[in-house]
Amino acid sequence: MNMITLLNAAPDTGNQGVSALCLSALAGLAAREAGPLAVADHGRGVRMDDMGFARVSRLGLTHNRRFWRGDSLATVRALARIGGGPSASARMIAGSRAILDVSGGDSFTDLYGPRRFRAMVLTKRLALDNGLPLILLPQTLGPFRDPANRAEAVAILAAARAVWVRDAASFDFLRDALGPRFDPDRHCLGLDMAVALPRREPADLSPRLRVWTSHARGFPVAGLNVSGLLMQDAAGAQATFGLADRHDSQIEAAARAVLEQDPHMRLLLVPHVHRDLGDRESDLAASLALKARLDADYPDRVEVLPGRLDATELKWVLSRLSWFAGARMHATIGAFSSGTPTLGLGYSDKAAGVFAQCGIGDHVADLRRLDAPALAQAVRVSLAAREATRCDLGNRLPDLLRRAEAQMDAIVHQIRS
Repeated sequence: MNMITLLNAAPDTGNQGVSALCLSALAGLAAREAGPLAVADHGRGVRMDDMGFARVSRLGLTHNRRFWRGDSLATVRALARIGGGPSASARMIAGSRAILDVSGGDSFTDLYGPRRFRAMVLTKRLALDNGLPLILLPQTLGPFRDPANRAEAVAILAAARAVWVRDAASFDFLRDALGPRFDPDRHCLGLDMAVALPRREPADLSPRLRVWTSHARGFPVAGLNVSGLLMQDAAGAQATFGLADRHDSQIEAAARAVLEQDPHMRLLLVPHVHRDLGDRESDLAASLALKARLDADYPDRVEVLPGRLDATELKWVLSRLSWFAGARMHATIGAFSSGTPTLGLGYSDKAAGVFAQCGIGDHVADLRRLDAPALAQAVRVSLAAREATRCDLGNRLPDLLRRAEAQMDAIVHQIRS
């Protein structure tokens, strides 16, 4: 089959940040006629999918205990060693010429618990144990709090054909952890791949939102991503991430700062992680809750982007805004890589590192240091400087996009070598 197979970037999670990484990688590979292409998801068996830029095989690969199923990660790992046997997913893995792994962007760590760490390890071992070249695409590495987990991760990093990271801290970790095994030809500091994500106009925006996203609208429209992860259980998120304030207070203060800055300003709330409304990570549920608190004071000035727009459609919407802020990092990448003035709302070191690597590290407000009034002030400052920021981004973007293209060229060269 000679597939190039992408792991840990499933396009069916509802998290449009992960989907942005998936689509950016596959589109970049397809544009360079590297293929055929496959991506692991949470479905059953092997299916074909027309993604617009290419036809891509989708293979089921799920970390579960249904060992009798051919898409169980443990079963696929065992069967791939004998060519795949009855499992279509294992046969596709065994027939791959290279395995690319992006770890969901930030999941090669033990920060999210032993189950997710084990899934990240097993998918990478799936390649290495079968003698397949493993290339880790640009991602954040660590932290690894448990010394045994760190040792296991470092062994994988040393055995991979190539490792790309997207922030300076991860690169420092990679260089220090590998020591004499560090090879600058194989171990590279790059950019988050979503910088190069293509954008596509949604077909089903409401007439009102068609006006709001039109260049001829005659009024400014700011965007705000409301993270369900941080807002739905605000007290729990504050404790987990060490936030300076409850995030429901922070994000409401940010929204009010936007609306009070300019009486003509509209505010579009942009969900970026699609979950059922009852799910604690639903950005849509968090957005609707915030809109309900704002409507009485700002009638007809707040809207929620509805539906389940994919990552490319969301990037098109983000490109039409006057300004944007959010805690979902790939929502902010979609905005600034389209030239929209953007303020990242960081709840870990991840956003600051990725923004810095793109030359805009001073455009991140750290939610761990800013309570609600301080965040509102940071929003006011960012909004007031938006035209200068737009000009600065316009100057930076050509080089940023060239770097993203050169990065994908280098990755394809590593696959073909």
